[in-house]
Amino acid sequence: MRKAVVIVLAALLMAAAFFLPAKLSVWNDQQLLDEPHITQEDEREGFAESVQLTVAEKLLLLQSGTLNSMVLGDLVIQGGMSASVFVNRAETANEISLYVEEEFPGDEATLAMETDAEQEKTRQKWFKRLSAVRSEVRTLQAMGAMPQLWDADSELEFHGYGETLYVDSTTRMSFQAYRMRLDGAPFSLDVLVDAQSQRILAFNLDWYSGTPLNWGFRGAASFGTAWRDYWGLDSVNDSWYSDYVKSILENTDAMLHSNGEYNANGQIIFSYGGQSLQIPLANWAFYDRNRSLWWNYL
Repeated sequence: MRKAVVIVLAALLMAAAFFLPAKLSVWNDQQLLDEPHITQEDEREGFAESVQLTVAEKLLLLQSGTLNSMVLGDLVIQGGMSASVFVNRAETANEISLYVEEEFPGDEATLAMETDAEQEKTRQKWFKRLSAVRSEVRTLQAMGAMPQLWDADSELEFHGYGETLYVDSTTRMSFQAYRMRLDGAPFSLDVLVDAQSQRILAFNLDWYSGTPLNWGFRGAASFGTAWRDYWGLDSVNDSWYSDYVKSILENTDAMLHSNGEYNANGQIIFSYGGQSLQIPLANWAFYDRNRSLWWNYL
């Protein structure tokens, strides 16, 4: 009898060893899908990296109306650099200064909890992001998706902030994004960046009155197709470069002089995977204040 019991127990243990790990793995995967978990690992940056969405899919989610957002940090990282560094792609810490400060001066809890090593890790993460944003801006300018901004003599300051996890309430799909602002007279460029691909998802460009945007000899004629290619979308509406859209992109000062202070709102329609993607485009112009150009800015 005892021998039979031993045999049964041994069989049960062998079955558990064979089936239990798989069951636990399925259970753990289901838990991750049911509730996002934020980790500190650079290679994952939390649940946002557990499913690799395309940039186009993330744009569709941003417009779905079913996204919930979760702020991941309240720090602002700041620094300065010369535009010659920006143009020449220099990457050394000696040429670009970085420092971290609190977004809310009255709250000292976040920095107090970070060790020197953790603060240095934060600086390095944002340094890499700054390098990526600089590269993306250069690419977009070369494609005709952004006007030409700073020259070699300009001094730039930057702010990195707004780390956010977006989670779709219906599908549980998620991704992480952050914001960065580059300031250098006469322009200020604020961008929303996908943390996984480092692609710019939206921008807000402010500039001083009396400084027309320089789109090059072709004007903004490549704007729509450039963003189609940059985001990996299937197509852009053939009539995107209408006179109205052209006036928003190129003729802010001329419209101000003829119509007075104004705001113009339009859109460019793209498609991806059989779905329509309507990206908002807007500008503002005031006599004694800055002009603004907004592209997909949320």
